[in-house]
Amino acid sequence: MPIECSKNIVRKDQEEFHVIDNVIMQFAFDIHNEFGRFCDEKIYNKMLNNYCNKNGFDVCNEVAVKVIYKDFYKLYFLDILVENGIIYELKTVESLNKIHEQQLINYLLLTGLNHGKLINFRTTSVEKRFCSNGFTKNSRKNYYIDCTQWDNSIPESKSCKKILKELLDEWGAFLDFNLYKEAMIYFLGGKNNVVHSIDIIDDSKVIAQQKVMLLNEYTAFHLSGISQHYKSYTKHILQLLKHTNLNAIQWINFDKDEIKLITIKK
Repeated sequence: MPIECSKNIVRKDQEEFHVIDNVIMQFAFDIHNEFGRFCDEKIYNKMLNNYCNKNGFDVCNEVAVKVIYKDFYKLYFLDILVENGIIYELKTVESLNKIHEQQLINYLLLTGLNHGKLINFRTTSVEKRFCSNGFTKNSRKNYYIDCTQWDNSIPESKSCKKILKELLDEWGAFLDFNLYKEAMIYFLGGKNNVVHSIDIIDDSKVIAQQKVMLLNEYTAFHLSGISQHYKSYTKHILQLLKHTNLNAIQWINFDKDEIKLITIKK
């Protein structure tokens, strides 16, 4: 199986979620009232587990999810799984942000679950954010690769695209683009062979070095997950490119079900 969870997953509908979540959130409020907002995340995790156990909920923490393709794998760990069907991710941060939401949505996509919640204990009152997933593992296989701006003639570009297509066929789209990036590095030869330091040049002088992912000596590749501001992003890639000895950067962007492959040259 391309994605394995250490627990048997049971999907919950929205009504089931709200019934359970109302109780779990009351536990979170009680813990916050008792322990305040300055404890470590692991303490809130332990206490929420204790409250769930005492009140008859099936609860597991640090639930492993393994994403596999051939001999590559990556492990993720869910903070708390309640009744095998609701994920809770606990935070102790100044405020919840989009990155936290993307993390939880990625977990929902990997497990095929519908609902989850972020709980932040660091704020003066408990901060919470609901996240949902409307996709199944099969529906995530419906994706589109736009390679109209991709130069296949650049060495290693065909193999790069082939590996990407294989990963999408195996896992589907919509997942965190960093997963695809790690897998691509692995199948292109591993970090030691792919990630290299290159010279950053200004006025014909080397001013620093920066690590990039290389397809070959004169071509880098870059992955992102943006959904807007393509022109600005392209401009900044080009600005980096002109201060290197590279000839091109092969850019792969993941935007929901559309994956754009773009070649940027000097």
